[in-house]
Amino acid sequence: MSLLVPIVVALALGFTVVAGGCPGAHRNMTIEAACREACGAAPAPAPAPARAMYQLCIDSLRDDDGSVDDKTGEYAYRAAWRALWAYLDTMGRAWHFLRNAELAAGEEKAAYAFCVGGRYQDAEAAMDKVQSRLPEHCGPDTGGEYKRALRDVAACRDRVAKLPSSPLLAMVEADYNRTILAYLLGKLIGVN
Repeated sequence: MSLLVPIVVALALGFTVVAGGCPGAHRNMTIEAACREACGAAPAPAPAPARAMYQLCIDSLRDDDGSVDDKTGEYAYRAAWRALWAYLDTMGRAWHFLRNAELAAGEEKAAYAFCVGGRYQDAEAAMDKVQSRLPEHCGPDTGGEYKRALRDVAACRDRVAKLPSSPLLAMVEADYNRTILAYLLGKLIGVN
């Protein structure tokens, strides 16, 4: 084997990594600037939904200890991670309702089973793939996983929203917003 073959293979792998990299992952931005850009709104003059998304962004990106990282790739990773943990929390709550016969019966039970028996598991798997790829991989497969998570959480939200009243609806709506936020921050670093 010639010495040229390992060099060519190493160069090809290097180009593959660069081609799959996130062009904005190492861009320095404050949390406020990243949230304004991702959410398309400034906090004060923006419409209420944009302000709410901006505030969710700020709240999601600040660490409990007050430390911040000024890299947009870290912001996208943190938003995906928080969405993933929110899914797990919602699934735990839904399982609790399913086990309590007084809380879940009939259509309510069917809706919760629809969510935790499939849709939320699929959303969790998709967001787990996203989280494991960030902040270095922004290929179309990563964008597809964001969209899959969004579609699955939306399907659950739509099913639960048809119930007369559900203690799970607020959690599912919050998860939907967290998924949108994660995707917007992913787009900020170059996810398709």
